[in-house]
Amino acid sequence: MTAAARHPENIIKLDGVTSDKLDLHADVEDITKQVKVFDAIYFTAGSRGKDLIQTDAMGAIKTMMAAEKAGVKRYIMLSSMLSLDVDSWKKIPGLEDYLAAKFFADTYLMNSTNLEYTILQPTNLTEEAGTGKIKLDAGPTNSNPIPDVAKTLAKF
Repeated sequence: MTAAARHPENIIKLDGVTSDKLDLHADVEDITKQVKVFDAIYFTAGSRGKDLIQTDAMGAIKTMMAAEKAGVKRYIMLSSMLSLDVDSWKKIPGLEDYLAAKFFADTYLMNSTNLEYTILQPTNLTEEAGTGKIKLDAGPTNSNPIPDVAKTLAKF
């Protein structure tokens, strides 16, 4: 398994996992060269609001395009609750632009690719210890620890 990030030095060291640098601002051809050895792509990148268009939206879309060109069949997207429910975005003030970026990436995956996909839309992610459980209610005050969401993603 390969974990790729813009800062691979920050990837947690795990047995059986190698780290690699992946630039989501690169062109699709360069990304295609990197992903051609993958069986699946898990897209979990996020700009934390600093680069929503180029990372959260286009970064995801470029990895989808690269996956198809490289023959990668499976794509797992970490999205956000309510990303596809535009009328509900107002329930989460301050996240409208983030949800718009996720909307475009999710919609592209569903409607413009032939990839086998899973989209996980968790509630707010928190940087706290995992509980071994996730909350499925999309209430605006619900949250899930990142380790629990990561374990859920791994099941896909």
